[in-house]
Formats: sequence, C-alpha cells, structure tokens
Amino acid sequence: MLSLARLRLLQEFHRLGTITSVAESLNYSRSAVSQQLTLLEREVGVPLFEKIGRTLHLTEQGEILLAHATALLAAADQALVAVHSYDDAVSGTLRVTSFQSVLSTILPPALSSLNARYPELTVEVAQREVLDAMEELLAGQVDLVLGEEYQGQIPPLDPGIHREILLEDPMHLITPEDGPLAVDGIEELDRAPFAIDPPGVPTGDWAAAVCGRAGFVPRLAFATIDPLLQIHLVRLGHAVSFTPTLLAPMLEGVRVVDLPDNPTRTLYTAVRAGRQELPAIRAFRSALAAVARETIIDSGLVE
Repeated sequence: MLSLARLRLLQEFHRLGTITSVAESLNYSRSAVSQQLTLLEREVGVPLFEKIGRTLHLTEQGEILLAHATALLAAADQALVAVHSYDDAVSGTLRVTSFQSVLSTILPPALSSLNARYPELTVEVAQREVLDAMEELLAGQVDLVLGEEYQGQIPPLDPGIHREILLEDPMHLITPEDGPLAVDGIEELDRAPFAIDPPGVPTGDWAAAVCGRAGFVPRLAFATIDPLLQIHLVRLGHAVSFTPTLLAPMLEGVRVVDLPDNPTRTLYTAVRAGRQELPAIRAFRSALAAVARETIIDSGLVE
C-alpha cells in the first residue's frame, strides 16, 4: 500500500527540485528524505528518479505517480473535510501564520470572538513573512496563511492553494505632525529620509515604486520591516513612511496624507485546496473578515 506521507515527499520533490530543499522545507535530515523516497520507489517497483548530469529528476513513471499522488492527497484532504463536517463542530487545532500589521490589529479580537463562540477550537499563531508562510502552507506545516499583495505584484495562483480575499486595505503616506517633513504630498519628499521595508521585500518594492511614480528614488534612512518602528520614527520626526489603514489605531502623533490614485494592498487568507470547507477554517475566516471590516470602517481614514 502506498504511503501518503511518502507521496507528499514526492510532491515536495517535484515542487522544490532537490532532496536538500525538501529536507529544509520539512525540517527533516537529507538522509531521512532520501531514505523515504527510496522506500517509495521500492514500494512501486519501478524507477521513479534518474540522474541527468548531477541533477536528480523524475522519470516518466515518476511523473505518472506524481499525478496520481496529487489526486490521492487531495482526496485525503476531502475525506478529512467530510469527517469534520459531519456535525459541523468547530474544534481541534488550527495552525495560523501571518505578519505583524495583521497580528497586532485584527487577529487578537478575532481570536477573542472565536474563543467565546468555539471553546473547543485552539488556534496556534506564528509570525512569518508571506513568502516563507506560503512555503510552510504548501509543505503542510501550517493550516492557514494570512497574506498580503500589492498592486503590480500579484503572483500566479498555485492550483494547490485556495485563496479568499479578506479586504482591500487603503495605503497612506505618514509624516511628522510638524517640521520640515510635514508636507501635503509625496512629490515634496524627494530628499526626505524614509523609514520603509528594504528592497526585495514586497512592501519595500511597492514603496519604491510609489516614490518612482512621484519622480524620485526614496532615501532609505531606516530599512526595517517593523511597521510599528516605522511609525515611531515618523512620530519623533526622524522620517516619513507609508502605512495601511489597518494600523490606524497606532497612528497617534503622525499626519496621514492621501496618496495619488488611493492605492491599496490586498489582504487574503490561503489554505490548501480541498480544506477550505473545514468548519474550523470557515469559522476562522468569518471571524477575521468581520473584525477587518469593522476596523476599516472605524479607522476614520476612509469614507
């Protein structure tokens, strides 16, 4: 009988390309992954892998097994959904990962709502950057990812992922309340010090693009992925920055300035395809969406 765990390793090998990458993704030793794939090959009784040069590839028979492995793993997820949906009970453990602006705003009240309504549900939360979180989701290490995308940066959708849009979160320029950096528009900030995410991080690339459309390259005085530190540096007069509307409760002591064309970031939740109907996932998504809508409405930064 084929092992679902070994079939998932085969799927990960196809996705990542090397045994070393699979081992790093799943926190296994390289030898353990190699041993399990060898056992899978022995179970099937045909060669699944071949070396071309120094690189390991799937054989044609390996590709055939991969196609069936994808279907079998999806069927296993669907079976899990059917069992858990029998009485629609919201229980068990849900492993969630997200980034700081969500973790510090809408997630805590959503957890309070879930705790009150579904005491049998346990939510475990870890902070991760979005790209790392998506890798963990595909590897089965987490159940749900809270992600973000910026205009012009939307990647192709993975067929193994079910995404649900949470909300469009308006973005703003923030400046000190007074002093030379307290300007009325981004075009006045050509030589100003910015506190933003560094290049190579989606938020940082988006910020650089916004400044580029205003006709200048931002002077990166403070390269940090911590949005609360960015806001504090602005509050004390050391820099200007950008902020999403969700962080409105943290913006005391700064000026909020509208940006041209009113850009937004897209917040979404992602789960492995086939698991979106699990009662715990449906309950979590619903609670999060309710808090997100309320926070945006109450922010005072949008009409």
